[in-house]
Amino acid sequence: MNAPIKHRVDQRGFTLIEVMISTVVALFATLAIMQSFAVSEGYRRTATSGGDATFSGAVATYLLGRDLQMAGYGVNTAAYLGCTVSGFDGTLTQPISFTLAPAQITAGAGSNPDSITVVSSNSGWLPAPITLTTSMASATDNYLINNPFGVTAGDVLVLAQSGNNACTLVQATNTPTTGVPGSQNTVKHTSGTYQTQGGATVAARYNPSGGIGQAYPAGSVLMDLGAQPAVNTYFIQNNALMVTQGVTSPGQPAQPVAANIVQLKAFYGKDASPATGAIASWDATAPTAAAGWAAVLAIRVAMVARSAQPERVDPTTGNCSATTASPKVTWDDGTQTQLDLSATAPSGPAWQCYRYKVFHMTASLRNSIWTPS
Repeated sequence: MNAPIKHRVDQRGFTLIEVMISTVVALFATLAIMQSFAVSEGYRRTATSGGDATFSGAVATYLLGRDLQMAGYGVNTAAYLGCTVSGFDGTLTQPISFTLAPAQITAGAGSNPDSITVVSSNSGWLPAPITLTTSMASATDNYLINNPFGVTAGDVLVLAQSGNNACTLVQATNTPTTGVPGSQNTVKHTSGTYQTQGGATVAARYNPSGGIGQAYPAGSVLMDLGAQPAVNTYFIQNNALMVTQGVTSPGQPAQPVAANIVQLKAFYGKDASPATGAIASWDATAPTAAAGWAAVLAIRVAMVARSAQPERVDPTTGNCSATTASPKVTWDDGTQTQLDLSATAPSGPAWQCYRYKVFHMTASLRNSIWTPS
């Protein structure tokens, strides 16, 4: 009898050495992939950061530049530049105060950013200088004027007196040219309500009961700033360009204009004395008299936009090398301005960990240059 045939089945798997070799190969492959990804991510971060800074800086420069182009519109009597305008918003119960100047620079301490206040009218008219023909007996008296052209119910007015550094802000509550014969040179500024040209009844925001300011003599000047004048102050807060509106929204929180703006420096372009009609010097010193404000022909502005995310720290040195020195601005005349960034990152990553874009412009104060006075 024959014995059964036994079949040998080979059940051998991978050996330990083969498994270890495969693991090492996989680890090297993973390391290579991660290194390639890290390099690619670094390039992507750099490109994205540069794009973010470029976009933020372009938006900030455009909006500020647009306001500067209108600076001084409606402020048509240079002799009263520099006066302190005082008023009161009854709707928001907030006092109003600003300097009557097309553009005013408030220099930041040390390397801190500057701020810029821009003043302009939004009226569709450009009236000639308006003067009072009759002295006022009290602050609540109507204004009797020589030229009612352009004054409309709801317009914000500034009254100025020669030799007085205090000006008054009020609101017209009638349209003189639509009045009955004999009253077409009278501007009213009553408290309470008034009717617009469209027939709507609205509150007089800027005419508190009892009046504000003083009684002005004949010859004082009335300036029409329109229904919603711009008294806009641009400044940097928490690495963003912000704006406040000193007449339409006094005392209200600032509104963001553009993110990741970390530095703002501005300079006055001043005429010589006697005047030549050309810029003789640039500085950040605010004028102290009307003649000094009239000599300001342009404003220079430099802004620095920053990437939203910091670059990685060098693992060898423990420091950042994305930016090694604060940037400089080279102006049209060849002069340079150093833009100190050392105070832009008081906490978190150092300022050298970010990438920056510099934007600069020179805005002619054409509305001051072309003033009819």
